Amino acid sequence: MKIKYLLIIICMMGSSIVYAQSNTFSSLFEKYENEDDVTVVSISKAMFNMIPGNISTGSVDIKDILPKIESLLLITSGTNNMKDKMYSDFKTITEKDKNFEQLMRVKDNKSNINFHVRKSRNMIKELILLVSEEKNFVAIQILGNFTVEDIQKITKDNTQ
Repeated sequence: MKIKYLLIIICMMGSSIVYAQSNTFSSLFEKYENEDDVTVVSISKAMFNMIPGNISTGSVDIKDILPKIESLLLITSGTNNMKDKMYSDFKTITEKDKNFEQLMRVKDNKSNINFHVRKSRNMIKELILLVSEEKNFVAIQILGNFTVEDIQKITKDNTQ
């Protein structure tokens, strides 16, 4: 009987650790969302479900990926001290959390772009885009269940 209780406690602790890791970015969004010089956009799965199934943006057909998106969070600021602080906080998370894999980094003059992904087995669970420019900062978090093929479909050029 004691072993049963011990196993239940271990399972609960494990699930709370996973939950805390996946909500690290959410906590930063919550930290900054009430600041005057910060804009936050949060789009839920219910909103994505309202988008018509035959939508495409230019050469990119996104109808197959929409049902796989759980949420999208975007936060931005153009105030110098706020954007620098936000960029530092968000970048620190992606650098310290071993679950994030950096896919791309671009440094061009005063612009820094970082693209990270968090996977679970062969599924992509989280996409993170951090853009810090001279005049503003933008962080985008997309949660869902994507395959590498899903991402390739929306990023490839269909004009060939």
